[in-house]
Amino acid sequence: MKKRLIALLLVLALLIPVGVASAATWYRVNTSSLKVRYLPDDSANVLGSYRKDYACTVSSTKDGWSYVTFSNGTEGYVLAKYITKASSYKAWVTKDDTSMRKGPDGNFSAVATLAKGTKVSVLSHGSKYDYVSAGDLGSGYIMNGLLSKKQVKASGNASTSNADSAANYTAYVFNAGYRTVNLRQSASTNSPIIAEYPTGTQVQVVYHSVEWDKVQVGGNEGWMMNRFLSTSVPAPTPVVDSAPAASSSYTAYVVSDNKKQVHVRKGNSKNYSVVFNVPYGAPVIVLSHDTKWDYIQYNGQKGYMDNSFLQLAAPGDAPAIETMDPSATPAPKQEFQPYTTTVNINDLNFHKQKGDWSSNVDGVGRLQLGDTVEVLAVSGDWAKVKYNEYTGWVHKKFLN
Repeated sequence: MKKRLIALLLVLALLIPVGVASAATWYRVNTSSLKVRYLPDDSANVLGSYRKDYACTVSSTKDGWSYVTFSNGTEGYVLAKYITKASSYKAWVTKDDTSMRKGPDGNFSAVATLAKGTKVSVLSHGSKYDYVSAGDLGSGYIMNGLLSKKQVKASGNASTSNADSAANYTAYVFNAGYRTVNLRQSASTNSPIIAEYPTGTQVQVVYHSVEWDKVQVGGNEGWMMNRFLSTSVPAPTPVVDSAPAASSSYTAYVVSDNKKQVHVRKGNSKNYSVVFNVPYGAPVIVLSHDTKWDYIQYNGQKGYMDNSFLQLAAPGDAPAIETMDPSATPAPKQEFQPYTTTVNINDLNFHKQKGDWSSNVDGVGRLQLGDTVEVLAVSGDWAKVKYNEYTGWVHKKFLN
C-alpha cells in the first residue's frame, strides 16, 4: 500500500505544470535611481533609469552585476546591491477606484481601476508601491497602503480596464536639429523636465493628442511634443569629429570642488557617454563655447565638457601636468584597416579576451542580429570589435 501511495505521488508530481513549480522570483529596486546598462561595466551605455520599488526578475548574477528584466520589459545589467528580493502574497483592495499604474509613482498612467474587495497577487512588495497581478485586468503598481492581507468585503462595484490599444505603439525621438528632446511632467513647455533624450531613443506612446504625447521611456513616464516623435527609426545624430562653427579657440583650465577628474562626453548633455576624463588643473583648448557645454580638446582628444568646470586662470594648487600639443593627434597604425560590418546571428557572445567561444565564462554581454560593429583586428578565427564604445572579441564567422 505504501509503495502504491509513493508511486501515485510521483505521477501527480509529473502532472504539475512547470510554470507552477518554477514561478518567477521578483526583486525590487531599493535606491532612488538605478541605472540599467547594456553591459556589466560602469562605463557601458545606459539603457534607462528605474526608481525605487520598480519590480524585476533576475536571470543571472556575477561579479556584483545582475542581468534583469523589468516589469515593462526592459532588460539589462544592474548593480546587484541595488535590488532586493521581494516578498509575495495574496491581498485585497481596501478602497473603490484604486488605480493600478504602469510604474511605482502617481505620475504613471493607470492600466486599470480596481474596486474595493478585489483580490490581487502581490508579486513584489515595495516600500510604498507593490507590483501586483489582477488577473484579466493585467499587472501594475498599487500603493501598498490601499492593500490588505486580510480579506476585504467587496463593495459590489466593478473593476475596469483603462487599456487603450489605439494609443499604445512604439515611436522614436526625432529631434530635428536639437541635441536632445525634453520629457516633461505635464503637457506644457513650462512643466519641469524629467529627463532629456537624443535622436533614436525608443519610446512607448501611451496617449496621443494634437500637440503632446504621453510616453514611457525606460523607467520614466511623461509628456513629449509629438513633432519630435516618429514611428520610423531615424538615423542617429552624428557626433562631430571637429568643433562646430564658433568663435576663436582659447585655453582654459579644469577645476572641480573635490579636485578630481572631470568627465568629457560625446555630446552636450549628461545623456551622452563619457569618452575620457581630464585631471584637475589641466589646460584644455576650448574650440567652441556655449551657454553650458564647451567643445574642448585635450591631448589630441575632443569632446564636450560642462563649462562650470572651466576657468581662464590656472588654479594655484594644481599639480604639474605633462600635456602634448593639443593640436597634435597621434598618427594611426596602418597594419590593419578597420571596417564596419554587422552581426549575422542573435545572442552572439561578446568576450573580453580571445578564448573558447562556446563558453561565456569571461563574457561581458551578447550582440544581436543586425548590430553594427567596427572590426579593429582579426586574429585567426577571432575578430576584435568595438560596439557602443565597448571593445571585445567575437568569433568572426558570425560577422557579415
